[in-house]
Amino acid sequence: MSQPQVSPPEYDSPGGLIAGSVIMWIFSTLCVGLRFYSKRWKRQGYITADWLIVVAAVFATGMTVMEIYGVKEHALGYPLGASIEDPKAVNGRLNKAKHIELSFLLLGIATLGLIKLSVCFLFWHLFARVVFRRFLMVWIAIIIAWTLAFVLGGLLECGSHLKALFGQPQEYLDHCGSAIPTGYAMVGSDVATDLITLLIPIPVIYSMKMDKRTRFLTLLTFMIGALSVGASVAKAYIYIKASLGLWTSDAISMLTGLSIWNLAEVHIGIVAACGPTLRPILARIIPTESLMSLMSLLGVSSNTSKQNELPSFVKMPDADSAEQLQPGAEKVGSKGADGPHGVRQYEMESWNDAESERRGQNHV
Repeated sequence: MSQPQVSPPEYDSPGGLIAGSVIMWIFSTLCVGLRFYSKRWKRQGYITADWLIVVAAVFATGMTVMEIYGVKEHALGYPLGASIEDPKAVNGRLNKAKHIELSFLLLGIATLGLIKLSVCFLFWHLFARVVFRRFLMVWIAIIIAWTLAFVLGGLLECGSHLKALFGQPQEYLDHCGSAIPTGYAMVGSDVATDLITLLIPIPVIYSMKMDKRTRFLTLLTFMIGALSVGASVAKAYIYIKASLGLWTSDAISMLTGLSIWNLAEVHIGIVAACGPTLRPILARIIPTESLMSLMSLLGVSSNTSKQNELPSFVKMPDADSAEQLQPGAEKVGSKGADGPHGVRQYEMESWNDAESERRGQNHV
């Protein structure tokens, strides 16, 4: 039976792939570096969320190196001229691309799991609400189970016949029939877990006693996570498109698209996870007058009384207080009333302050 005509190749710009990979790596690494610089500048301790994002950044670096290596070896970015289901397409270049794609799959899932866990532990650090933390315990367990399940699913997609992944198309069809349904489940649950994680803090923020301006800025800070949701949706679209075009898409182009979008999701996820913690350092660099003017035009209250001042996780501390704050020391005048149901209305620099690790002792 003759093979269908292969559609025009995509992702066939090796230079663009390398440049894009390096730019994304620089940007995500810069965000992680700024996150730690902000903590050092404010003389605050590191928390679990920080170390998880560091491990994720290390894994992302490995994925970036693999992408560049694949392009240099012509395993990625150089069209093959045949579909992945064409028996004539099976050669050393395609098999190398498949090895890289399998590594991307396993490392990518592990990295995404670390990013999601980092965000969850950041929420744990910020909010003292008992019911909220109970939910977070369950959600953290779900994220760990999700990560382990799909890493094992990727390893066992062909059962005990792992070599079938790199053999003739008929071998793949005979032994790896669950690979595509498992892939659909993975990308679908990836989008769902990203979306749920994004929405987690919203009810808590709305239960806090804030004016409209404060609530708007707080929500805006956490909504940076929408970048990660967008990236996971884009990857899901690319995966579904690739799986539906197995007979017509260029094999190398298809695998290149999957790898570069997997890499993009990981780097964007790191940026999104670091985004809320960068508020203090970015406030020193980027003036906020324009944002305040825009909010005034939108009719958002700009009441700046002490009672309704910004929570510390969206507020830039003044330089003097940052210099005077020593590890283990509390800020003068930082304590106030709890919000409803045990929510800490103000976290006393909570998200970077190791002192707030003592749960329930520093109610603000």
